[in-house]
Amino acid sequence: MPTRLIFISHGQLPEEKGKGLALAKLIDGVGGFRAFFSEDVHSTDGLSEHIFGNLERCDGFLAVMHRRGEVTFRDRSPFTRSSVWIQQELAIISFINFQRHASRRIKVRVFAERGIKREGLVDTLILNPIEFEDDNDLSMLVIEWLMGPDFAEDPIATTREELFRGLTANFTEGHWKYLEVMMILSGGTTNVVDESHVHTMLGQMQFSGNMTNIKGELGAKGFIWHTTIPDRERGIIPTSLAAGFINLIADELRRQ
Repeated sequence: MPTRLIFISHGQLPEEKGKGLALAKLIDGVGGFRAFFSEDVHSTDGLSEHIFGNLERCDGFLAVMHRRGEVTFRDRSPFTRSSVWIQQELAIISFINFQRHASRRIKVRVFAERGIKREGLVDTLILNPIEFEDDNDLSMLVIEWLMGPDFAEDPIATTREELFRGLTANFTEGHWKYLEVMMILSGGTTNVVDESHVHTMLGQMQFSGNMTNIKGELGAKGFIWHTTIPDRERGIIPTSLAAGFINLIADELRRQ
């Protein structure tokens, strides 16, 4: 089973960092999991590489909301708030999952120390954070999540992804460009498109690779279906994406 990356979204106050590091150590100690917890980011490059990159790559998103103290407004009763930055990372994860097929979405779990008011996306997305009393309680809940159905191995999905990685290992820019154009013209479905439209769009993208060879290789590996026989009724040379890898192709193109 591949090692799953768990992104820890956690407060960064001095008294909170130690708890975040302890949680990362706990996750690292569970077989098949690896934790990411960023203590500090000092530049926009660091933000992109460490935060955004690991949010994109992670398999699970674990948000832990600790009590930060009371907030008072003139028109409402005081309430207890947690780290606001967690809301930002949760928004990014929500957008990533919105773009992905259900089978490729990041697993999300939110834990909140008892007494924190639900705000922002935690409230509007109806995430129903799981309350905890103390750090020992939290540790037990996290282990239960990791060992639960969210991360149970699906042998078919695992085999499919391994096969996809093997088949695409030596793909060039041309292979991905061809698949990208096929995704655009077909709307990410198995709908038939005219091969001439594929070549026209590739020309507009100023790609000059050998499309005949690339098309043949994609067909041989089961990524597209094509024929040299024109469909006289529709006046096209039909080609289409094969159904098996469409969602994985879409995810890979977004990552590139």
